[in-house]
Amino acid sequence: VLLVFVAITDGMTWLLGGDIVPEVMVEAYHTAGFVPLLWAALIIAAPLLEELFFRGFMFQGIQQSRAGNLGAILITSFTWSIVHVQYDVYQLAVIFAGGILLGIARVRSNSTGLTITLHSLMNLIATIELEVYLWQ
Repeated sequence: VLLVFVAITDGMTWLLGGDIVPEVMVEAYHTAGFVPLLWAALIIAAPLLEELFFRGFMFQGIQQSRAGNLGAILITSFTWSIVHVQYDVYQLAVIFAGGILLGIARVRSNSTGLTITLHSLMNLIATIELEVYLWQ
């Protein structure tokens, strides 16, 4: 499902004339002092910390409130997307949609381990896309 999501969102971005690799990612790469550390931050650290907070701590609290599963999915997806202030509105919408996918995975699996893995995979794909873009 995640790979289909990435294919659809990348395809839509391309059809709309957008950049699959946002300029902020290119700039981060060029200003990284040690690129493998950037990869580790993007593929391991960010997914781990973000998922433990958003789909772990925050999700569980909202889920147990009157908001329930739907509220937990929507609220955590929204707050997760808006912390990515480096992206434009379109990219934030894609991040929000990805958050919904992660929230559904959280509800269905009752595990943040799955969401950490999926988030890491999303960031790995984005990192590979960045590398391919830079090789062109």
